[in-house]
Amino acid sequence: MAKKNLVVGLDLGEEHCTLVALDPKKNQIEHVATWNEAHGRKSPSELGEGLHAWLSERKLNKGVKAVAISLSGVGAMLRLVEPDSGLPPEEAARFEARTWFGISDNDLWINCLPQGLGPHNEPAQLVAAVRRSAASRVASICDAANIPLQEASLDIVAAANAFETNYPSWSDRLVAVVLAADRHLQIFWTQERKFLGHAVVVAQGTNPSDELSLGGAKALQEGSGLVRGQSDGLGGVFLCGQRAAETGFAARLGTGIHVDVRLLDSFASLPFPSAESMAEQLSELSPRCATALGLALTLSQGDRS
Repeated sequence: MAKKNLVVGLDLGEEHCTLVALDPKKNQIEHVATWNEAHGRKSPSELGEGLHAWLSERKLNKGVKAVAISLSGVGAMLRLVEPDSGLPPEEAARFEARTWFGISDNDLWINCLPQGLGPHNEPAQLVAAVRRSAASRVASICDAANIPLQEASLDIVAAANAFETNYPSWSDRLVAVVLAADRHLQIFWTQERKFLGHAVVVAQGTNPSDELSLGGAKALQEGSGLVRGQSDGLGGVFLCGQRAAETGFAARLGTGIHVDVRLLDSFASLPFPSAESMAEQLSELSPRCATALGLALTLSQGDRS
């Protein structure tokens, strides 16, 4: 049996699954793959069984030590919270989440990440929350696939993690990380490795590509979701997700803003020895792997043993 030494990020997108496997000891990418499946249209057991077969074909079903999986940031709560003095961070997070959704926190999946000091110079937490039914669904998929689920994270947070890892020299500038999927677009505002806001654009019509790119351009111009500062201080836009390599999408997204829209290169800073002869193919695939890479990094960065 193969030694379990890989950590895997698995992005369950609207119309596809993307996987990035890392070797945490070598700090390098070992495997990248995409699977065109609309996970929202299948039952968890059906998708999980298909996922198991897909991993088995790639001989990844026995060498994986831990898996991190994505939860959609569309419809999620993602906000910076500075707990009142004396209030435990977990309770502050639960209060914010149940207020946001208007339901019991028992019906929510909630996660917190330390964020240093917030706007009022108090210790802050980045709180993410989704309805528990969404988290239960991905857990059921992993059970059916017989894979060792260890972590779940919002897809847009994972994409931002991939940006921060690959572009450390940009940390001092206000950056918008844009994750563009089939019918949704998300913006994660960040500077100095801190969360500064989250915005979502949803396509309603028959031409989602145009809707998302032009709606995203408007959101970038207006600083939609930006909790402090103005978008006229924007230093860069990094585009990732399924639509990133689509012809004309980045150009339309950049309409009316003063900075170029760059494709997020998920493989800019991590070695990928097995793919050295596949540079052309990876250049197109790379922006689609940001969420999967960011998920894998959450496991790899805490597991060097």
